[in-house]
Amino acid sequence: MKILLINPGSSEDILTRVMREIPYLDSPAFFAPHALAAVAAVTPEGHDVRIHDENLRGPVDGLLKSEPFDVIGITLTTNQLRRTLAIVELCKQHGVSGRIVVGGIGAGTMMARLHEKVGTLFWGEVEDTWPRFVRDMAAGCPKDVYQQVAKPDMANTPVPRWDLIGGDIRRYCAVSVQTARGCPFDCAFCDVIYTYGRKVRMKPVERVLDEVRQLERLGAKMVMFADDNFAADRAYVKDLLRKLGPLNNSFSLPLGFLTQLDITIAEDDELLELLADSNFVEVQIGIESTSAASLKDMNKHQNLKGDIVQAVKKIQSYGIVVMAHMIIGTDSDDATAFERTAAFLRDANITHHQCHPLIAPPGTKMWYDLKRQGRLVAFTDDMRDRLDITTNILPAQMTRVELMEGLADYWDRVHDPADYTQRALAFLAGIKRRPKVKEAMLVSLWRNRSMMTGTFAYYTRKVPPQQRKAFFDVVKATQKVSPSLMPRMMFVHTGYWMDCLRARHASAIARDQAALEKSQPQRIQALSKQTLISVALRDRMPEIARAAYARIRPQVASREELFARTLEAIIDYHDRFGATLETFDEVHADHLSMACDRVLARAAGTAEVGGGNASLDLQAQDGNFGSLAAGPPPGFAREILDALDRAVNVAHGGWEDMESVPG
Repeated sequence: MKILLINPGSSEDILTRVMREIPYLDSPAFFAPHALAAVAAVTPEGHDVRIHDENLRGPVDGLLKSEPFDVIGITLTTNQLRRTLAIVELCKQHGVSGRIVVGGIGAGTMMARLHEKVGTLFWGEVEDTWPRFVRDMAAGCPKDVYQQVAKPDMANTPVPRWDLIGGDIRRYCAVSVQTARGCPFDCAFCDVIYTYGRKVRMKPVERVLDEVRQLERLGAKMVMFADDNFAADRAYVKDLLRKLGPLNNSFSLPLGFLTQLDITIAEDDELLELLADSNFVEVQIGIESTSAASLKDMNKHQNLKGDIVQAVKKIQSYGIVVMAHMIIGTDSDDATAFERTAAFLRDANITHHQCHPLIAPPGTKMWYDLKRQGRLVAFTDDMRDRLDITTNILPAQMTRVELMEGLADYWDRVHDPADYTQRALAFLAGIKRRPKVKEAMLVSLWRNRSMMTGTFAYYTRKVPPQQRKAFFDVVKATQKVSPSLMPRMMFVHTGYWMDCLRARHASAIARDQAALEKSQPQRIQALSKQTLISVALRDRMPEIARAAYARIRPQVASREELFARTLEAIIDYHDRFGATLETFDEVHADHLSMACDRVLARAAGTAEVGGGNASLDLQAQDGNFGSLAAGPPPGFAREILDALDRAVNVAHGGWEDMESVPG
């Protein structure tokens, strides 16, 4: 079979626009499509697989019209829905005969929108389900939905098929390597635990090193270790870094590495040394807020353990840039949050950051909590792919207009070049331990001579005078402190300039949306408070309640707590998976177990628990629970169902509320 795998692009995507506004980067796209290369790697042999990344190669329309394909696979995140639907419609209009299949991190929460429009949907990881689909397709009996049951063993995950786009690798800013899946944390605005689970599953270290070697041979500029939390398992990541550093220094020009981590790495000097000496130039950290109340609103308890400013300075003292992700708009945030966030950037010497309004991604716990409060708004066509700017919530202590205008003002002023220069020079001065990375200045300058020439020409001729001064002030200071840090500081400045350009676009969009909502308030329609309890969930409540009871009973100390935790877990499970329930099979049993674990972790005052069938030592052993029976008492399922009815205020509605209203 001929299989075409598509990464949808969009001319409205701000990052893509920014990339193309900086000519010296010579990269029309930031990340290579890791998901598609991974899917191609698990495709059974004997099939012709092609990858088309619209961010790099432009719209796929011409290819679809000119060549026949048996399978047209599309991967999407939540902000790629419009373009995905446009590709689907194009196929229908032009009579494209191939079966359209959709998967990706955003597919699960959009099943209602996609189910009637595509041939097959994939939910979750695909190491097992994609080969099964290909075999079913070849046999002429593909299913409508494929859902991963057990979490795949990362030891069996093959190296992505980067060879399929090998000639394009040099054109991307970064290429991803995934070392692990799963996250021990439970942030309210994130639903990754239902995709990858809480238990962190690692890929063998040698496999990771092989992927890095392959990408270096293909000419990758940088490698992004695209884990939810790269250091979730400290022993594993230290073992990896002890081998990655020497490998990287063996290359003629060491690669630069990026990753996502949590703020607690500041407590581990050994880990910071290993990261620095492996040439991690930047770590992305979800700081979110410096307000303890706001962090609690987001269930971001891991950020409450110490002084965030000092933690950032500690990490950056190793020469590692902290890219801070910030959020404004929690229930505890008022108009002072903007200045508090700007002050944090100054205090912590942050040179590269993104600040967004609070967003409730569909399907997350936050989405359902706010929906029941009547504080979610329906998507308009203008908002759907811009939620990181315009938001889908009704804030508690600000109006939507105040939040968007406040962010626009923040974006306009926080990137002032004089303020940035102070932060950049403070970052440079704060480097106390320089990374022990092979200095290959001559090789670097020769290999990147075109980029360096273009960089200096760009900042000499193409930017405003204040921005030109900021660039050359950083260059001069770096030459004085340590010329070997020049590539790192060029990276710092490019990140800042990308922030400036991104902020310019975001500010204009936020102001336009705020003006629209001022002049036409009727366009902003709050979603109903109602959520749907499916007939299947009602019918199967006895076995669902029994399974939740069995999971929770050994971890609670009273009947009251047992009832409360069981109800909370079933609400969580209902919200996320109730609409898809047909039979209470092993997939749904696993989802329910995760919901129970999630509730028990919150009740224990921590966001960290084990995953899968790991035991939870949160209270005491089973013998200390007095009269609590091993099985649920008579009428328990009925009580839970009645309480669930009251909790979700059921009538009709649910996922269909996610439909767009006219833009």
